[in-house]
Formats: sequence, structure tokens, C-alpha cells
Amino acid sequence: SSLGFAFFGGLNAYFTMAPKKLFRKRAPKASACNGPSRPLPPHMLYGEAVRAQVEEEAKKEAEAKGVTWITILMAKVAEKYKKLPEAEKKVFTDKYEAAKAKYAEDLKKWKETDDYKDFLKKTDEYSTKKKLVEAKALVPDAPKKPPTAMMQWLADGGREKLTAAGVPHKEMMKRASEELKKLSAEERAPLNAKVAKAKEEYETAFAAYKKTDAYKKYMSAVTKAKSGSGSRTKSDLASRFLVNKPTGPGLSPAGYYATQTGKKGAFAELSDAEKEEWNKKFRAAKEEHEKKMAEYMKTDEYKSYLEASKKAGVKAVGSRKVSRKASKKTKKRKVSKRASKKSSKKASKRVAKKAKEESEEEEDEEEDEEEEEEDEEEEDDEEEESEEESEESSEPPKKKAKSAAKKSAKKQAAKPKKEKKE
Repeated sequence: SSLGFAFFGGLNAYFTMAPKKLFRKRAPKASACNGPSRPLPPHMLYGEAVRAQVEEEAKKEAEAKGVTWITILMAKVAEKYKKLPEAEKKVFTDKYEAAKAKYAEDLKKWKETDDYKDFLKKTDEYSTKKKLVEAKALVPDAPKKPPTAMMQWLADGGREKLTAAGVPHKEMMKRASEELKKLSAEERAPLNAKVAKAKEEYETAFAAYKKTDAYKKYMSAVTKAKSGSGSRTKSDLASRFLVNKPTGPGLSPAGYYATQTGKKGAFAELSDAEKEEWNKKFRAAKEEHEKKMAEYMKTDEYKSYLEASKKAGVKAVGSRKVSRKASKKTKKRKVSKRASKKSSKKASKRVAKKAKEESEEEEDEEEDEEEEEEDEEEEDDEEEESEEESEESSEPPKKKAKSAAKKSAKKQAAKPKKEKKE
């Protein structure tokens, strides 16, 4: 069964991975470090059971069509599994659930052993080597390193000499080193001159290449690979550190129903009352899980996981929920601040408007009072003028001239007041 899982999984990984990212060496397996093997899912358990029956049929069909028989085999197994009755599917589902529970227990025990630490070390080494190989693809046009004295000797006819002498390819380097040691100082002088010249040319070209953007990207990738930054994935860190993490109810009531009952995709067939009941159960389980997670996030296990995630540049599990809650609080604060600012602006506008109206009313009252005072003054002036006119009639000409001058002076004094008011 593990062979079948490795085959199908490897085939899928090969075709989904980009060609430039392919790495010759395989990643270390947990089974190589005495770790438990993952259980096969139900459809693959079914495929292992019926493979012998379908294989011959698939090979004959593939031969007739001129295609690979494994693709036809996989298509036929998938088609048969879809048509399988639910009662027969349940047999394979139950086997998977039992194997899954056993795998979880074995995995938890294995993570406490030295074999697991050795597995993590090998995984880190593999990841670093892989990233260094990928980094070299960023500098395809980099200057080639100069040859050593031995490589130069082989290029100058040494390889042909050793091949003619019957030296096998595996021993070529060893014999070349021996032959190089036999050379005298005079014989090695032209060889050393070629090596020195090639080295000088390389250093000049490499100094110019260091200033390019491609080389800067390459060095950045190399630094990240060696420091371990980004070498671990989120799931890798979670599986390594979060051993005692509480299990959640899932993302939706439908998923929770499928997990609890084992009936996948049957939630849509439930009545409205049954759906509402499962919705309540899901919400209760979610609240309980959140409480457990809040307590778990205070443990040393989770704190060590946070440190490792920060170092690897990976977003930690649980940080998203915390940030969401924090963002909701900040949004509420911002909304309340905006509302208070708006209300205060409206209130200040109302107060300013009222004050303006009151000041305008006061100005109107003052103007009315001034007009009344001016009217009274005009009436008094008219009375005085009438009295003076009556007196002027009986006065001599000199006195009449003096009274006329007084009248004109009064009129001139009253003019600025009137103009100011207007």
C-alpha cells in the first residue's frame, strides 16, 4: 500500500512541479528515520483492492490506443469508485479512519524520539541544498571559474593520454593528480602560466558581473538558503511544534457534520430543522475550540513555535484570528471616533449658527434704537428751526446771519452719523 501511495504521489508531484524546480535528490522520508507512514485515503485503498482486476484490461486498452496504461488504470479506478454504493464505500472509509487514528498516535510518540530530531536535521539539509541549486538558475550567464592545474593538464592532452593507456573513467582524476606530481618545474611553468592567465581573466569578468541585478538576486537567495529563512513551510513548522494543538470543528457546519457522522456531502439533504440543530452544534464547538486555543496559545510549546515561525519568515497558525479580532476592535474604535467627530462638528456648527443669529438680532435692535434716536433728534432740530425762524423774523439782519451759520454747522455734524448708519 505504501508503494502505491508513493507511486501516485510521486507521479502527481512530478507533473505539477515546474521543470526548473526539479531537484535530483528526493526529500528524506519519515519511514527512513523509523517514522510512521501516512495512511492511504479511501479511494486509494479501493484502487489497491481492485488493481489486479483492472490492470490487465487497462494494459490492453492502452496498447490499442498507444498510450501509457497507468493513466487508463487510474481513470478506470476513479470511475468505479464513483459508482460504488455508499455501503461499500463505508468499508474503505472505516479502514482509513482507523488507520488515521493509529497514525496520529504513532506520530505523536515518534516526535518525542531522537529519530524525529534526525529527520528534521536531514530535512533542513535537503531544503538548504535544494534552494542553493535553485539559486544557481538565477545566474546562467555568470563567468565560469578558471580551471585548476590538474584540469588544465587534462584539457591539454592529458585525458587522451590516460584514455590511450586504458585508465577507466572512475580513476581518471586520481591518475591525473599522480601524473601532475611527476612533472618537473620547467614542465609545469607553461601550465601554471595558463592557469594564472585564466584566473586573472575570471577575476576581471567576475568583478564586473558582481554589479549586475542577477548576481544580487542570486546572493540574496543564497543568504536565505544558508540562514534557513523561508526553508520551512507553514505546515512543516506546525507539524513539528504544535503537537498538543486542540483540533477545531472545521470551517463550516457541513464539514463538521461530515466529520461527526462520516457522511460526506449529505448535509444538503437534511431538513431545515436538522440543519439549524447542526448549526447550533457547530457554533458551540467553535466557541469551545476558541477557548481551548486561547489557553493553548499561552503555553511554552506555542511560544517556541512562534519564535521558529518568525525566524523562518512564516505566518504563524492562530495569528490570523488574533489579528482579525484586533482589526475589528480598531475598526470599531475608528468608527466611534468618526461618529464623535461628526457629532461634535454638527454641534459646533449649530452653536455657531445660533450665535450668528443672536448677534444679527442684536445688531438689528441696535440699528432700530439708533434710527429712533436720529428721528427724535431730527424732530428736535425741526422744532428748534421753527422757533428760530420765528425769532429771526423779529431779529435784526446781523443776528439772522449768525443763526443761519449755526444751522448749517448742525447739519454738517449730523451728516457723518447718517452716512455711518447707511
